[in-house]
Amino acid sequence: MSPVGRPRVSPRSSAGDPREEILAAAADLFCTAGYTATSTRAIAQAVGLRQASLFHYYSRKEAILAELLDRTLRPALDLTRRLGEAELGAEAALWVLVERDVTNLCSGPHNLGALQLLPEAHASQFAWFWSRRQQLIDFYHRQIHDGADAGLFPFGALPYAPDLVFGLVESVITASPPVRADRDVPASVADAALRMLGVPLVRLRRAHRNGVHFSEHDQPFSALGAAEGNGQSVGCPEHKTT
Repeated sequence: MSPVGRPRVSPRSSAGDPREEILAAAADLFCTAGYTATSTRAIAQAVGLRQASLFHYYSRKEAILAELLDRTLRPALDLTRRLGEAELGAEAALWVLVERDVTNLCSGPHNLGALQLLPEAHASQFAWFWSRRQQLIDFYHRQIHDGADAGLFPFGALPYAPDLVFGLVESVITASPPVRADRDVPASVADAALRMLGVPLVRLRRAHRNGVHFSEHDQPFSALGAAEGNGQSVGCPEHKTT
């Protein structure tokens, strides 16, 4: 029987998805050596593939970066749709959004969120990423403004309040590795976001409990990889894999 997939320079050490192995190797190289300094040949060698074989999965280096960037947003954007159907209430819904967004940004062995800080991420071919990031920011704004209109967020009516909350979320991108690895950080950031908006402690604790309950029954996700258990790669508007 002929072997499945493309030939490798060295034998595979696992039966993992080649696309996921490529993404993991590229994430490591992009975060350590930098995007421009990382060649497709280096990525292929890190995975044990020939360079030509790598192009079977990703046609160019930009497609790999696009996939990694997309994974910093996709779980939170997908969550916004589910939160819209959950009827959790503004406080618990915002708690869940912040906690899960931070969890995604802190998960995995590599700081994928830091990829948006690369100068190359601001090139025109990644304009879709910044548009999608703005969609997420807009959702934060709507959630906070709706809560302020309902009298739940005393400080939510301040024009800069949503930007402060979103800035708090993304602050974990530049946090130290021990902070990012602390499993209590996502919930602590979510608590801090509600406190920043003036939510009283009693209601904050209730939102925390309800948020945890929701997350325990919601679809889990991971940053470097698709939703756990389905084995599928997350796509983005700028590339398609074959």
